[in-house]
Amino acid sequence: GQVAGQDLALVWAEARRLTAELGAFRADQFALEANYRAHLKTAEELWGQTGGKITAFVDFVGSGGTFLGTALGLKRRNPSISCFIVEPASAIILANPEGKIPHGAHKIQGGGYSMTPEETQLRHIQQDPTEVPPVDGYLSVSDQDAIQTARDLAKYEGIFGGFSGGANVHAALQILRRFDSESTVVACLICDSGLKYLSTDL
Repeated sequence: GQVAGQDLALVWAEARRLTAELGAFRADQFALEANYRAHLKTAEELWGQTGGKITAFVDFVGSGGTFLGTALGLKRRNPSISCFIVEPASAIILANPEGKIPHGAHKIQGGGYSMTPEETQLRHIQQDPTEVPPVDGYLSVSDQDAIQTARDLAKYEGIFGGFSGGANVHAALQILRRFDSESTVVACLICDSGLKYLSTDL
């Protein structure tokens, strides 16, 4: 199936209805600052696992929490680390908020909802003027490249990830080609298992 911003709007409407009806607490990953703050620890994990030798970080943005928290944490360690937002090629908005590029549907589940920065965790970027700006650039990945990379991860590396993991690794490969150095280390996350996508195009 394909994903578009309208789909997420329907999910939110139902979530709000159920929260009110049941008197429940909603852990809203798009609204709660704890989302991006938790990923400051993700940055520390990546820093430790690479011995601090990270050249760049890439992340396919859904709520924006993983990207923002990890990028801020890495920049605190080393401001020269380049951090890139990844978007679906057919649904680019963060790189082009004026909307000159079509914001269409795509198959990369987990993000690319055609939401403006103000609608995601990225709205917290300007809260602390002492922070190094976390966004160094933007990359786009096609549906087919994300799907094929996810399949290759399973086939050749034994990593059974989802669509967004495929998008992240494909973007990381773009950066590796750009830097073209054996010392380049690009970090990214495989956000979920491919198990829940067995009935999809993945």
